[in-house]
Amino acid sequence: MLKRRQIREAAVQFLYFADLEEGPDASDIQDAFWEIIQENSLRKLSHAKAKAVLHIAQGRESRIARLTERTPVALAELKVVDGTSALSSALKKITSQESQLSAALDILKTASKSKSGDDILDTRLKDVFIASRSLAPVRKTWEHTLEDFPAWRNKLEAVTSAIVHLGRISERLDTIDSPEASSPGMPELAHLRSSEDEINKFRKATIELVHGILSHKDAIDEKLVSIVENYAPERVAPVDRAILRLGAYEILHCPDIPRAVSINEAIEIAKKFGSTDSSRFINGVLDAL
Repeated sequence: MLKRRQIREAAVQFLYFADLEEGPDASDIQDAFWEIIQENSLRKLSHAKAKAVLHIAQGRESRIARLTERTPVALAELKVVDGTSALSSALKKITSQESQLSAALDILKTASKSKSGDDILDTRLKDVFIASRSLAPVRKTWEHTLEDFPAWRNKLEAVTSAIVHLGRISERLDTIDSPEASSPGMPELAHLRSSEDEINKFRKATIELVHGILSHKDAIDEKLVSIVENYAPERVAPVDRAILRLGAYEILHCPDIPRAVSINEAIEIAKKFGSTDSSRFINGVLDAL
Protein backbone atom coordinates (compact mmCIF):
# COMPACT_ATOMS: atom_id res chain seq x y z
CA MET A 1 0.00 0.00 0.00
CA LEU A 2 1.31 3.42 -0.99
CA LYS A 3 2.32 5.54 2.03
CA ARG A 4 2.72 9.30 2.17
CA ARG A 5 6.09 8.89 3.92
CA GLN A 6 7.45 7.01 0.90
CA ILE A 7 6.28 9.78 -1.41
CA ARG A 8 7.83 12.48 0.80
CA GLU A 9 11.14 10.64 0.98
CA ALA A 10 11.21 10.14 -2.78
CA ALA A 11 10.46 13.84 -3.30
CA VAL A 12 13.35 14.82 -1.02
CA GLN A 13 15.66 12.44 -2.85
CA PHE A 14 14.55 13.89 -6.17
CA LEU A 15 15.16 17.47 -5.03
CA TYR A 16 18.57 16.49 -3.70
CA PHE A 17 19.37 14.50 -6.84
CA ALA A 18 18.50 17.47 -9.03
CA ASP A 19 20.62 19.86 -6.91
CA LEU A 20 18.30 22.68 -7.84
CA GLU A 21 20.70 25.54 -7.29
CA GLU A 22 23.37 24.42 -9.73
CA GLY A 23 22.33 21.11 -11.23
CA PRO A 24 20.35 20.24 -14.36
CA ASP A 25 16.73 21.13 -14.86
CA ALA A 26 14.54 18.78 -12.84
CA SER A 27 12.73 17.50 -15.92
CA ASP A 28 16.05 16.42 -17.44
CA ILE A 29 16.87 13.95 -14.69
CA GLN A 30 13.48 12.32 -14.11
CA ASP A 31 14.20 9.09 -16.00
CA ALA A 32 17.62 8.63 -14.41
CA PHE A 33 16.16 9.33 -10.98
CA TRP A 34 13.40 6.75 -11.32
CA GLU A 35 15.84 4.12 -12.55
CA ILE A 36 17.68 4.57 -9.27
CA ILE A 37 14.79 5.07 -6.86
CA GLN A 38 12.69 2.19 -8.20
CA GLU A 39 15.48 -0.15 -9.21
CA ASN A 40 14.53 -2.84 -6.70
CA SER A 41 10.81 -2.74 -7.52
CA LEU A 42 11.46 -2.82 -11.26
CA ARG A 43 13.86 -5.74 -10.85
CA LYS A 44 11.25 -7.73 -8.97
CA LEU A 45 8.65 -6.88 -11.58
CA SER A 46 10.90 -8.06 -14.43
CA HIS A 47 11.56 -11.38 -12.72
CA ALA A 48 7.84 -11.80 -12.00
CA LYS A 49 7.03 -11.13 -15.65
CA ALA A 50 9.64 -13.62 -16.83
CA LYS A 51 8.25 -16.26 -14.49
CA ALA A 52 4.70 -15.63 -15.70
CA VAL A 53 5.75 -15.73 -19.36
CA LEU A 54 7.55 -19.04 -18.98
CA HIS A 55 4.65 -20.51 -17.02
CA ILE A 56 2.11 -19.60 -19.71
CA ALA A 57 4.48 -20.67 -22.50
CA GLN A 58 4.53 -24.25 -21.20
CA GLY A 59 1.26 -24.78 -23.04
CA ARG A 60 2.97 -24.03 -26.35
CA GLU A 61 5.09 -27.16 -26.46
CA SER A 62 2.39 -29.64 -27.44
CA ARG A 63 0.79 -27.20 -29.91
CA ILE A 64 4.12 -26.39 -31.55
CA ALA A 65 4.86 -30.10 -31.81
CA ARG A 66 1.54 -30.67 -33.57
CA LEU A 67 2.06 -27.72 -35.90
CA THR A 68 5.60 -28.86 -36.70
CA GLU A 69 4.38 -32.39 -37.38
CA ARG A 70 1.43 -31.45 -39.58
CA THR A 71 2.90 -28.54 -41.57
CA PRO A 72 5.16 -30.58 -43.92
CA VAL A 73 2.23 -32.88 -44.73
CA ALA A 74 -0.07 -29.94 -45.40
CA LEU A 75 2.50 -28.18 -47.58
CA ALA A 76 3.06 -31.36 -49.59
CA GLU A 77 -0.68 -31.67 -50.21
CA LEU A 78 -0.96 -28.02 -51.21
CA LYS A 79 2.01 -28.23 -53.55
CA VAL A 80 0.31 -30.65 -55.93
CA VAL A 81 -2.81 -28.51 -56.27
CA ASP A 82 -2.75 -25.48 -58.53
CA GLY A 83 -3.84 -22.12 -57.14
CA THR A 84 -3.02 -22.83 -53.50
CA SER A 85 0.25 -20.90 -53.31
CA ALA A 86 -1.38 -18.23 -51.10
CA LEU A 87 -2.26 -20.87 -48.51
CA SER A 88 1.23 -22.36 -48.65
CA SER A 89 2.81 -18.94 -48.26
CA ALA A 90 0.60 -18.02 -45.29
CA LEU A 91 1.32 -21.34 -43.57
CA LYS A 92 5.08 -21.03 -44.09
CA LYS A 93 5.00 -17.50 -42.71
CA ILE A 94 3.12 -18.46 -39.58
CA THR A 95 5.31 -21.47 -38.83
CA SER A 96 8.41 -19.32 -39.30
CA GLN A 97 7.09 -16.66 -36.91
CA GLU A 98 6.08 -19.27 -34.35
CA SER A 99 9.61 -20.67 -34.51
CA GLN A 100 11.00 -17.21 -33.81
CA LEU A 101 8.78 -16.89 -30.76
CA SER A 102 9.87 -20.32 -29.55
CA ALA A 103 13.51 -19.30 -29.94
CA ALA A 104 12.90 -16.06 -28.00
CA LEU A 105 11.23 -18.04 -25.20
CA ASP A 106 14.15 -20.48 -25.03
CA ILE A 107 16.61 -17.60 -24.73
CA LEU A 108 14.46 -15.99 -22.01
CA LYS A 109 14.39 -19.28 -20.12
CA THR A 110 18.17 -19.45 -20.20
CA ALA A 111 18.50 -15.81 -19.12
CA SER A 112 16.10 -16.28 -16.20
CA LYS A 113 18.20 -19.17 -14.88
CA SER A 114 21.54 -17.46 -15.32
CA LYS A 115 23.06 -14.67 -13.26
CA SER A 116 23.03 -12.28 -16.17
CA GLY A 117 22.09 -8.69 -15.44
CA ASP A 118 18.55 -7.38 -15.21
CA ASP A 119 19.09 -5.42 -18.42
CA ILE A 120 19.61 -8.73 -20.24
CA LEU A 121 16.42 -10.16 -18.75
CA ASP A 122 14.45 -7.05 -19.76
CA THR A 123 15.84 -7.32 -23.29
CA ARG A 124 14.86 -10.98 -23.54
CA LEU A 125 11.37 -10.19 -22.28
CA LYS A 126 10.99 -7.48 -24.92
CA ASP A 127 12.14 -9.94 -27.60
CA VAL A 128 9.41 -12.36 -26.52
CA PHE A 129 6.70 -9.70 -26.52
CA ILE A 130 7.78 -8.37 -29.93
CA ALA A 131 7.80 -11.87 -31.42
CA SER A 132 4.42 -12.64 -29.89
CA ARG A 133 2.77 -9.43 -31.09
CA SER A 134 4.20 -9.82 -34.59
CA LEU A 135 2.24 -13.06 -34.93
CA ALA A 136 -1.17 -11.39 -34.67
CA PRO A 137 -1.27 -9.99 -38.24
CA VAL A 138 0.24 -13.21 -39.60
CA ARG A 139 -2.55 -15.24 -38.01
CA LYS A 140 -5.10 -12.83 -39.43
CA THR A 141 -3.62 -13.37 -42.88
CA TRP A 142 -3.91 -17.12 -42.41
CA GLU A 143 -7.56 -16.86 -41.34
CA HIS A 144 -8.49 -14.60 -44.25
CA THR A 145 -6.60 -16.73 -46.75
CA LEU A 146 -8.28 -19.89 -45.49
CA GLU A 147 -11.67 -18.26 -46.06
CA ASP A 148 -10.83 -18.14 -49.77
CA PHE A 149 -10.27 -21.91 -49.79
CA PRO A 150 -13.31 -23.44 -48.05
CA ALA A 151 -12.58 -26.83 -49.58
CA TRP A 152 -9.34 -26.97 -47.62
CA ARG A 153 -10.76 -26.07 -44.22
CA ASN A 154 -11.40 -29.66 -43.14
CA LYS A 155 -8.14 -30.92 -44.65
CA LEU A 156 -6.17 -28.35 -42.68
CA GLU A 157 -8.16 -28.72 -39.45
CA ALA A 158 -5.22 -30.11 -37.45
CA VAL A 159 -2.95 -27.27 -38.54
CA THR A 160 -5.60 -24.61 -37.97
CA SER A 161 -6.43 -25.98 -34.51
CA ALA A 162 -2.78 -25.73 -33.46
CA ILE A 163 -2.55 -22.19 -34.83
CA VAL A 164 -5.70 -21.11 -32.96
CA HIS A 165 -4.47 -22.52 -29.65
CA LEU A 166 -1.05 -20.94 -30.12
CA GLY A 167 -2.83 -17.65 -30.77
CA ARG A 168 -4.65 -17.89 -27.46
CA ILE A 169 -1.36 -18.46 -25.67
CA SER A 170 0.12 -15.40 -27.39
CA GLU A 171 -2.84 -13.33 -26.23
CA ARG A 172 -2.04 -14.34 -22.66
CA LEU A 173 1.61 -13.47 -23.19
CA ASP A 174 0.61 -10.04 -24.48
CA THR A 175 -1.36 -9.34 -21.31
CA ILE A 176 1.81 -9.81 -19.27
CA ASP A 177 3.43 -7.00 -21.24
CA SER A 178 0.34 -4.85 -20.54
CA PRO A 179 -1.25 -6.38 -17.42
CA GLU A 180 -3.64 -3.43 -17.02
CA ALA A 181 -5.44 -4.69 -20.13
CA SER A 182 -5.70 -8.30 -18.97
CA SER A 183 -8.94 -10.05 -18.30
CA PRO A 184 -10.32 -10.23 -14.75
CA GLY A 185 -10.53 -13.95 -15.41
CA MET A 186 -6.76 -14.24 -15.32
CA PRO A 187 -5.97 -14.15 -11.58
CA GLU A 188 -2.37 -15.25 -12.17
CA LEU A 189 -1.70 -11.77 -13.57
CA ALA A 190 -3.26 -9.92 -10.64
CA HIS A 191 0.09 -9.46 -8.89
CA LEU A 192 1.59 -7.95 -12.05
CA ARG A 193 -1.30 -5.51 -12.39
CA SER A 194 -0.95 -4.62 -8.72
CA SER A 195 2.83 -4.15 -8.94
CA GLU A 196 2.70 -1.95 -12.02
CA ASP A 197 -0.20 0.06 -10.60
CA GLU A 198 1.73 0.63 -7.37
CA ILE A 199 4.87 1.74 -9.22
CA ASN A 200 2.91 4.08 -11.48
CA LYS A 201 0.92 5.58 -8.60
CA PHE A 202 4.08 6.10 -6.57
CA ARG A 203 5.81 7.84 -9.45
CA LYS A 204 2.77 9.99 -10.28
CA ALA A 205 2.25 11.08 -6.67
CA THR A 206 5.93 11.90 -6.19
CA ILE A 207 6.15 13.91 -9.41
CA GLU A 208 3.02 15.86 -8.45
CA LEU A 209 4.55 16.68 -5.06
CA VAL A 210 7.88 17.69 -6.59
CA HIS A 211 6.19 19.88 -9.19
CA GLY A 212 4.18 21.54 -6.45
CA ILE A 213 7.33 22.33 -4.49
CA LEU A 214 9.19 23.61 -7.55
CA SER A 215 6.30 25.81 -8.64
CA HIS A 216 6.40 27.60 -5.26
CA LYS A 217 10.15 27.37 -4.66
CA ASP A 218 10.88 31.10 -4.84
CA ALA A 219 7.98 32.00 -2.55
CA ILE A 220 8.97 29.24 -0.12
CA ASP A 221 12.56 30.49 -0.01
CA GLU A 222 11.32 34.03 0.68
CA LYS A 223 9.36 32.72 3.66
CA LEU A 224 12.39 30.86 4.94
CA VAL A 225 14.56 33.95 4.54
CA SER A 226 12.09 35.91 6.67
CA ILE A 227 12.36 33.34 9.45
CA VAL A 228 16.02 32.36 9.51
CA GLU A 229 18.54 35.12 10.01
CA ASN A 230 21.17 35.16 7.27
CA TYR A 231 19.35 32.33 5.54
CA ALA A 232 20.39 31.66 1.97
CA PRO A 233 19.46 28.43 0.18
CA GLU A 234 22.97 27.88 -1.15
CA ARG A 235 24.39 28.03 2.40
CA VAL A 236 22.13 25.23 3.64
CA ALA A 237 23.07 21.59 3.16
CA PRO A 238 21.30 20.24 0.04
CA VAL A 239 19.45 17.57 2.01
CA ASP A 240 18.26 20.05 4.63
CA ARG A 241 17.28 22.46 1.88
CA ALA A 242 15.15 19.82 0.19
CA ILE A 243 13.45 18.83 3.45
CA LEU A 244 12.75 22.45 4.39
CA ARG A 245 11.14 23.11 1.03
CA LEU A 246 9.05 19.96 1.35
CA GLY A 247 7.86 20.84 4.84
CA ALA A 248 7.23 24.48 4.00
CA TYR A 249 5.29 23.53 0.89
CA GLU A 250 2.98 21.24 2.84
CA ILE A 251 2.45 23.78 5.62
CA LEU A 252 1.77 26.67 3.25
CA HIS A 253 0.02 24.97 0.34
CA CYS A 254 -1.51 21.69 1.56
CA PRO A 255 -4.36 22.61 3.94
CA ASP A 256 -5.57 19.00 4.03
CA ILE A 257 -2.37 17.95 5.82
CA PRO A 258 -2.20 18.91 9.52
CA ARG A 259 0.67 21.26 10.27
CA ALA A 260 2.00 19.01 13.03
CA VAL A 261 2.07 16.04 10.67
CA SER A 262 4.11 17.94 8.09
CA ILE A 263 6.63 19.05 10.72
CA ASN A 264 6.93 15.61 12.30
CA GLU A 265 7.36 13.95 8.91
CA ALA A 266 10.07 16.43 7.96
CA ILE A 267 11.87 15.75 11.24
CA GLU A 268 11.78 11.98 10.68
CA ILE A 269 13.06 12.36 7.12
CA ALA A 270 15.84 14.63 8.42
CA LYS A 271 16.84 11.93 10.91
CA LYS A 272 17.05 9.44 8.06
CA PHE A 273 18.78 11.53 5.40
CA GLY A 274 20.32 14.50 7.19
CA SER A 275 23.18 15.14 9.57
CA THR A 276 23.14 14.89 13.36
CA ASP A 277 21.82 18.44 13.74
CA SER A 278 19.42 18.37 10.79
CA SER A 279 16.30 17.32 12.66
CA ARG A 280 16.63 20.09 15.27
CA PHE A 281 17.32 22.67 12.58
CA ILE A 282 14.36 21.53 10.47
CA ASN A 283 12.06 21.48 13.50
CA GLY A 284 13.00 25.00 14.55
CA VAL A 285 12.55 26.52 11.11
CA LEU A 286 9.28 24.83 10.21
CA ASP A 287 7.79 25.46 13.65
CA ALA A 288 8.34 29.18 13.08
CA LEU A 289 6.46 29.22 9.77
